[in-house]
Amino acid sequence: MRTINRLTAIMIIMSSCVAVSQETVPKAASEVKLFKDNALGISFPEIGKVEKIVGAGYRMVLGSSDKISGNSPVARIFVSNEPFVDLPGSYGGRLYINSPAAGRLLKERVFVDTVRIDSIGFTREYWTVYAGMGAWETVINCYSLQSGKYYIVSFSHDVSGVKPGEFVDGKQITAQEVKARLLKSLRDSTNTAVQQFNQLVTSFRIDR
Repeated sequence: MRTINRLTAIMIIMSSCVAVSQETVPKAASEVKLFKDNALGISFPEIGKVEKIVGAGYRMVLGSSDKISGNSPVARIFVSNEPFVDLPGSYGGRLYINSPAAGRLLKERVFVDTVRIDSIGFTREYWTVYAGMGAWETVINCYSLQSGKYYIVSFSHDVSGVKPGEFVDGKQITAQEVKARLLKSLRDSTNTAVQQFNQLVTSFRIDR
């Protein structure tokens, strides 16, 4: 197996997790335009360019200067009849949480807690799913059931890192070690993309 320097490996993982531009900073709440969808009964701040997703949803690309993974973190908002997490890179699309197919992938949820948004409790899940060839799919997925509909607000970033089982300075790196570093990056409140997502989450509203 290929052996690489430990410091180099750690730098690759940490810089590619949710590396963002130092020039891109979240706007103050007073500067952010509010986007409203009367049909879906939701409103949220435009922290990025709002793009419609086919099937009751929106996406916004967040600020990033990541040169390793070749993409930028993305925020998504959905209204659905069932709760799901979007895993196009590893699973191939929407993984419905309550479906039998979710059973084998639930172990990829590395941390679960709750967050209150506009006095509503949302389940918040952190996912780190290995897609193969050193590629990982990292996701923060928040959802809540209100009046028969699930409201889903998520953050996702496809990143590149060390392959599980790869040797670094003579020590074999485990999947759990990589997952721990990825989770730390997803919960890094000093990271610009995470700050933008937190701004989206805390300002998301359901018209009741």
